[in-house]
Amino acid sequence: MKAVSSSVAPLPSSETAVVRWGRCTGAALSYAIAEAVDTAPGPLLVVTPDVQATQRLIREVRFFLSDRSVDVLGFPDWETLPYDVFSPLPELVSERLLTLHRLRRLRRGVVVVPVSTLLQRLVPPEFVDANSLVLGRGDTLAIDDFRLRLEAAGYQCVSQVIAHGEYAVRGS
Repeated sequence: MKAVSSSVAPLPSSETAVVRWGRCTGAALSYAIAEAVDTAPGPLLVVTPDVQATQRLIREVRFFLSDRSVDVLGFPDWETLPYDVFSPLPELVSERLLTLHRLRRLRRGVVVVPVSTLLQRLVPPEFVDANSLVLGRGDTLAIDDFRLRLEAAGYQCVSQVIAHGEYAVRGS
């Protein structure tokens, strides 16, 4: 009788080693990924066949990791074709930029990407860092400089914010 590994989800022991997980039906793959996070030396990259599989896997892995402080990041597809005359949804652009920004500091977690998205070229990480604006609660801002930065980034000043890409100024 073969000895069974105590690890639910074995990982490769070296850069050249290959481990295949098979017959993972239902949410078994998501559970295995969630368990593999504990033994992985760094973030796990999970490549899915399409956008729907990516969204499903993110939800399931987050469910299995709900009691642990582990990041599960999605990197969505543009959901547009190269010759489309319209831009991707602002929500997708925001999520992609947030994921790229967080990847630089990610030491443990899961990144889920559709294979079509993985094949696309990306801007250099230094560009993302130099052009990111991250605000925290209690931060102090110079309002005029902040407004100029928002406008330079393509945000529109409106009286009431309704959609992504808009901002409103209240008080001082």
